Amino acid sequence: MQSSRAKSGWDNFMTSFNNARRQFYEYDPDANSYAGVGFRVGDVHDDDDDDDDATVTNLHRNDTPLQQAWRPLTCHGYNDNPSEVGDFVSVSNYRKVPMFSERAWKALQPVIGGECEALAVHHPFNGEYFLIHVLRTADALNEVESEVERRSASDPRIRHIVRYAFRHEQIDNLHIFNLPNKSGGSLIVDGVFRKVVEEHGLRGLRFRELIVNGAF
Repeated sequence: MQSSRAKSGWDNFMTSFNNARRQFYEYDPDANSYAGVGFRVGDVHDDDDDDDDATVTNLHRNDTPLQQAWRPLTCHGYNDNPSEVGDFVSVSNYRKVPMFSERAWKALQPVIGGECEALAVHHPFNGEYFLIHVLRTADALNEVESEVERRSASDPRIRHIVRYAFRHEQIDNLHIFNLPNKSGGSLIVDGVFRKVVEEHGLRGLRFRELIVNGAF
């Protein structure tokens, strides 16, 4: 049970953020400075049940909890990996799927645990690491008010978002969420997420602030 002192501190922390302009960032692990991993790619000519690459990729597209049926996947490092291992590991097969150290998950679970589950992996590093399955895809992008770049005149899908406009009611209480593929499919975190990362000295994540129309 959370102590009254700890609860009071958390309430004050959240109040300070609620009274400030809300900031958003695209999830962006630093693969240039910290070691990354990859997962086994199946045979493209067969219906391969052991295509771990596809399993990882589908985590970003599936909001259904998988904890009960999950089998730990095995990932590998790379010969040209940087020597340092961060708390946020870049998954080369699909960088939008987060991989956290145990330390990062423990620090962030109070903030994002309601929208995420930690899935075990076998990995080449020291300590425990988890794939983080984000369970909330929010149809939050207001395309009319946003500035977007389409793939082409014949393909109206969004290639890049220059300036975001969000439907506030979709993300008011979310500190991490996916946008649907039709809206670019980004994984987005907010200033509360960043604050926890910085206060705990967690390494391996870059914060590129999104340009957002409208105040939160």
